[in-house]
Amino acid sequence: MELINESSEKFRDKQEELCGFLFELLRKINILEKEIYERMQELRAKNEKLGIPKNQVGPGEKELKGKYKERLGEIVIPACTEKLIGKRYGSSFGNPQKYGYIDGDCKAIFIMKTAGRAVVETYYKQGVDSKHKFVLRDVGGIWLLDEVYYGFASDGDKWYSDNVR
Repeated sequence: MELINESSEKFRDKQEELCGFLFELLRKINILEKEIYERMQELRAKNEKLGIPKNQVGPGEKELKGKYKERLGEIVIPACTEKLIGKRYGSSFGNPQKYGYIDGDCKAIFIMKTAGRAVVETYYKQGVDSKHKFVLRDVGGIWLLDEVYYGFASDGDKWYSDNVR
Protein backbone atom coordinates (compact mmCIF):
# COMPACT_ATOMS: atom_id res chain seq x y z
CA MET A 1 0.00 0.00 0.00
CA GLU A 2 1.19 3.44 -0.89
CA LEU A 3 0.20 5.93 1.84
CA ILE A 4 0.24 9.65 1.09
CA ASN A 5 -0.16 12.33 3.76
CA GLU A 6 -1.91 15.45 2.43
CA SER A 7 -2.73 16.88 5.85
CA SER A 8 -2.00 20.33 7.14
CA GLU A 9 1.43 20.43 8.77
CA LYS A 10 -0.29 20.76 12.15
CA PHE A 11 -1.99 17.33 11.79
CA ARG A 12 0.59 15.25 9.88
CA ASP A 13 1.48 13.29 13.01
CA LYS A 14 -2.11 11.96 13.26
CA GLN A 15 -1.73 9.77 10.17
CA GLU A 16 -0.31 6.72 11.96
CA GLU A 17 -2.95 6.76 14.71
CA LEU A 18 -5.98 7.34 12.50
CA CYS A 19 -4.97 5.21 9.52
CA GLY A 20 -3.95 2.47 11.96
CA PHE A 21 -7.40 2.61 13.57
CA LEU A 22 -9.20 2.55 10.20
CA PHE A 23 -7.08 -0.13 8.54
CA GLU A 24 -7.33 -2.42 11.57
CA LEU A 25 -11.13 -2.03 11.52
CA LEU A 26 -11.24 -2.88 7.81
CA ARG A 27 -9.00 -5.92 8.34
CA LYS A 28 -11.31 -7.24 11.08
CA ILE A 29 -14.30 -6.82 8.75
CA ASN A 30 -12.38 -8.65 5.98
CA ILE A 31 -11.51 -11.59 8.24
CA LEU A 32 -15.12 -12.01 9.35
CA GLU A 33 -16.50 -11.57 5.85
CA LYS A 34 -14.10 -14.21 4.46
CA GLU A 35 -15.00 -16.67 7.22
CA ILE A 36 -18.75 -16.24 6.74
CA TYR A 37 -18.48 -16.42 2.96
CA GLU A 38 -16.56 -19.70 3.15
CA ARG A 39 -19.01 -21.15 5.69
CA MET A 40 -21.93 -20.12 3.46
CA GLN A 41 -20.31 -21.79 0.45
CA GLU A 42 -19.94 -25.02 2.44
CA LEU A 43 -23.52 -24.78 3.67
CA ARG A 44 -24.88 -24.17 0.18
CA ALA A 45 -22.91 -27.13 -1.21
CA LYS A 46 -24.37 -29.31 1.54
CA ASN A 47 -27.88 -27.97 0.86
CA GLU A 48 -27.44 -28.53 -2.88
CA LYS A 49 -26.70 -32.20 -2.16
CA LEU A 50 -30.06 -32.25 -0.39
CA GLY A 51 -31.68 -30.99 -3.60
CA ILE A 52 -32.03 -27.33 -2.58
CA PRO A 53 -30.96 -24.98 -5.41
CA LYS A 54 -28.30 -22.36 -4.60
CA ASN A 55 -30.75 -19.54 -5.31
CA GLN A 56 -33.07 -20.72 -2.51
CA VAL A 57 -32.48 -20.29 1.21
CA GLY A 58 -31.63 -23.65 2.69
CA PRO A 59 -31.37 -24.93 6.26
CA GLY A 60 -28.87 -22.97 8.33
CA GLU A 61 -28.37 -20.12 5.86
CA LYS A 62 -30.64 -17.62 7.60
CA GLU A 63 -29.02 -18.42 10.94
CA LEU A 64 -25.53 -17.93 9.49
CA LYS A 65 -26.54 -14.53 8.11
CA GLY A 66 -27.88 -13.60 11.56
CA LYS A 67 -24.61 -14.70 13.16
CA TYR A 68 -22.70 -12.58 10.65
CA LYS A 69 -24.72 -9.48 11.54
CA GLU A 70 -24.26 -10.15 15.25
CA ARG A 71 -20.49 -10.62 14.99
CA LEU A 72 -20.08 -7.70 12.61
CA GLY A 73 -21.96 -5.54 15.11
CA GLU A 74 -19.39 -6.47 17.75
CA ILE A 75 -16.71 -5.08 15.44
CA VAL A 76 -18.37 -1.97 14.00
CA ILE A 77 -20.64 -0.63 16.76
CA PRO A 78 -17.77 0.42 19.06
CA ALA A 79 -15.82 1.90 16.11
CA CYS A 80 -18.56 3.84 14.29
CA THR A 81 -20.88 6.73 15.01
CA GLU A 82 -24.58 6.12 15.51
CA LYS A 83 -25.16 7.94 12.24
CA LEU A 84 -23.14 5.36 10.29
CA ILE A 85 -24.56 2.39 12.21
CA GLY A 86 -28.03 3.75 11.42
CA LYS A 87 -27.33 3.22 7.70
CA ARG A 88 -27.46 -0.54 8.45
CA TYR A 89 -24.75 -3.14 8.44
CA GLY A 90 -24.44 -6.89 8.11
CA SER A 91 -26.68 -7.28 5.08
CA SER A 92 -24.07 -8.61 2.68
CA PHE A 93 -20.76 -10.42 2.39
CA GLY A 94 -18.87 -11.74 -0.56
CA ASN A 95 -15.69 -12.69 -2.29
CA PRO A 96 -13.50 -10.75 -2.70
CA GLN A 97 -14.08 -9.02 0.60
CA LYS A 98 -15.29 -5.43 0.38
CA TYR A 99 -12.02 -4.08 1.79
CA GLY A 100 -9.84 -6.96 0.61
CA TYR A 101 -7.60 -4.55 -1.25
CA ILE A 102 -6.35 -2.91 1.96
CA ASP A 103 -3.24 -5.09 2.28
CA GLY A 104 -2.65 -5.30 -1.45
CA ASP A 105 -1.92 -2.99 -4.32
CA CYS A 106 -3.74 0.21 -3.41
CA LYS A 107 -3.12 3.84 -2.66
CA ALA A 108 -4.41 5.63 0.45
CA ILE A 109 -4.46 9.37 0.99
CA PHE A 110 -4.72 10.79 4.51
CA ILE A 111 -6.26 14.28 4.66
CA MET A 112 -6.73 16.25 7.87
CA LYS A 113 -7.28 20.00 7.92
CA THR A 114 -9.21 20.48 11.18
CA ALA A 115 -8.77 18.99 14.66
CA GLY A 116 -12.02 17.01 14.72
CA ARG A 117 -12.22 15.47 11.23
CA ALA A 118 -9.96 13.32 9.06
CA VAL A 119 -10.51 11.72 5.67
CA VAL A 120 -8.84 8.64 4.21
CA GLU A 121 -9.37 7.97 0.53
CA THR A 122 -8.37 4.60 -0.92
CA TYR A 123 -7.86 3.85 -4.61
CA TYR A 124 -7.73 0.27 -5.86
CA LYS A 125 -8.73 -2.06 -8.67
CA GLN A 126 -11.30 -4.83 -8.21
CA GLY A 127 -12.42 -5.45 -11.75
CA VAL A 128 -12.58 -1.70 -12.36
CA ASP A 129 -10.69 1.24 -10.88
CA SER A 130 -12.55 1.96 -7.64
CA LYS A 131 -12.28 4.11 -4.55
CA HIS A 132 -13.56 4.47 -0.98
CA LYS A 133 -13.67 7.55 1.19
CA PHE A 134 -13.75 7.16 4.98
CA VAL A 135 -14.56 10.15 7.21
CA LEU A 136 -13.34 9.89 10.79
CA ARG A 137 -14.59 12.24 13.52
CA ASP A 138 -13.47 12.99 17.04
CA VAL A 139 -16.54 12.33 19.17
CA GLY A 140 -15.89 13.34 22.76
CA GLY A 141 -12.19 12.56 22.54
CA ILE A 142 -12.68 9.23 20.72
CA TRP A 143 -12.10 8.82 17.00
CA LEU A 144 -14.93 7.01 15.23
CA LEU A 145 -15.75 6.17 11.63
CA ASP A 146 -18.61 8.51 10.70
CA GLU A 147 -19.15 8.26 6.95
CA VAL A 148 -18.25 5.84 4.14
CA TYR A 149 -18.45 6.55 0.42
CA TYR A 150 -17.56 4.58 -2.70
CA GLY A 151 -16.91 5.57 -6.27
CA PHE A 152 -15.23 4.68 -9.52
CA ALA A 153 -12.35 6.35 -11.32
CA SER A 154 -14.61 6.84 -14.33
CA ASP A 155 -16.86 9.07 -12.17
CA GLY A 156 -14.14 11.63 -11.51
CA ASP A 157 -14.72 13.41 -8.18
CA LYS A 158 -18.18 11.92 -7.59
CA TRP A 159 -18.80 9.86 -4.43
CA TYR A 160 -21.79 7.69 -3.44
CA SER A 161 -22.91 7.23 0.14
CA ASP A 162 -22.29 3.75 1.52
CA ASN A 163 -22.52 1.72 4.71
CA VAL A 164 -19.62 0.15 6.58
CA ARG A 165 -20.45 -3.34 5.20
